[in-house]
This record gives sequence, structure tokens and C-alpha cells, in this order.
Amino acid sequence: MYSLKSFLASLLRQPFALEQAFLQRLAARYSMRRLYPDVPPYAAGEDARMPSGRLNRGEMIRLAFEFMAGNLMAGDYFEFGCWGGRTFRMAFEHHAIHFKENMHFWLFDSFQGLPALNSLDRHPKWKEGDYRTSRAEFDRIVSQTGISPERYTIIEGYYQETLTAARARDLAARTRAGVIYIDCDLYESTRTVLEFIVPILQQGTVLCFDDYYCFNGRPDRGEQLAIKEFLNCHPDVEFVEYAHFGWHGKSFLVHLRNEHG
Repeated sequence: MYSLKSFLASLLRQPFALEQAFLQRLAARYSMRRLYPDVPPYAAGEDARMPSGRLNRGEMIRLAFEFMAGNLMAGDYFEFGCWGGRTFRMAFEHHAIHFKENMHFWLFDSFQGLPALNSLDRHPKWKEGDYRTSRAEFDRIVSQTGISPERYTIIEGYYQETLTAARARDLAARTRAGVIYIDCDLYESTRTVLEFIVPILQQGTVLCFDDYYCFNGRPDRGEQLAIKEFLNCHPDVEFVEYAHFGWHGKSFLVHLRNEHG
């Protein structure tokens, strides 16, 4: 068995294309680490370093779309926090497997980096202005991918200014959320996002929280605290635990208790 594993592992290290899927199946069969995770060249380095059995960001997004397709769901993709355009590009690439032209992408970012941090959100890792991708730079990145501007809508500005009740009602009149990727880092921003998305939720909406385990995994800080407070204020909404991704992220499925079907 050991020699077979060694042989298969050596094959997996070769840059095959057509044989790759077959070799990955063999690797899974014999409990070996996948040496070809879903990591595009532009992805963060930590996505390439994910250990066996742990999804990275791209694989989490792909799983979310597979969940939608498997349940015959319709809906759009919403992303809050678009630094570097990485997750948007991965989402756009993966959605085409099942949805092609039947999904719109709604992107929310200040394009000025993190806002001023209150005492609850202070952390050695972050400071005001971090994770800034200018709007011009973001447009350039997306333009180079060849994604048509008709496929996405950018809402630019800090969340307290752009995530209004009127905008939420307008979106709810047009669509529902299939996948929501929340990469806000901070408690205050996440809390604002959660209140905003209530009208666009549906049964099975996949919620991906990129920074769930930041703040040393504390339940009284960051995204975890925002989720706890939100659910306490909305007893008709339940978050069903779904999948972990990276060292940092966790996803949930939305259950609306007062709706059926």
C-alpha cells in the first residue's frame, strides 16, 4: 500500500492536464492529500497551503454553487468586501459551470480600505485604510479578466452610507441571494451587512463568512459576535452550519422559519 501511495503521489506532482482528475480520484481513494487544489494564480498564498480535507476559498465558492444547483435554486451572488478582486473572479469562474448567464454579481466595497476601528474591532492585524483596492485598480483587474460590465454591479462607499433600507427593498423586488460572501473583517461592518441582507434571503442562501475565526476565534468579537446578535434580533432566521474553509472561514445555510417550500 505504501509503494502504491508513493507512486501515485509522484504522478500527482507532474503537470498533467487530462490525467489530473483521474489521479485526484485515486488520491482521494487512498486518503492522500490533493496536490492540485483549486488555486488560480491570483489566489492568496494561504489558499494554496490549505491542508488535506480543508476547503480553500475557491473550493468553498464552488461548493456553494454546487449546493444551489443540486437544490435547483435560483439567485444572485453578493459580495461584501472586494479587496483585490480575487473572490469575485473565483466566483465568476465557478458560477459558469451551472448558471452561465443566469446570475448577476453584486459587489459592495468602500474602495478606501477598512473604516476607522472602534474599540471592539481593534486588532494588531488591522488598521484604518488596510485592504484598500482603489476603484480604478479594481476596474482594471476586472477588465483584464474579460468579464462583461453587464454581468456585475458595483456599489461603492462605506456600508453605513450605501446599505440602506431603500436599496435592500429595491434589490428584494428584483432578485434573491443564492450566495453571499461576507469579507468585512470587522464586527461593526458585518452587523450592518447582516441587517441589510434580510430582505434578499431565501431558503438555502449560502452565507460565507471569510473572517469567522479571526480575533483568535473569540465568540464575543468580530463576525461571530455580529452573527450572534443578528440571530437574537431575528428569531425567524436560522443559520444552519455548513462547511469550514481555510483556517479563517465558515459557511452557513439560511433557514427562514416562517416560510415553507
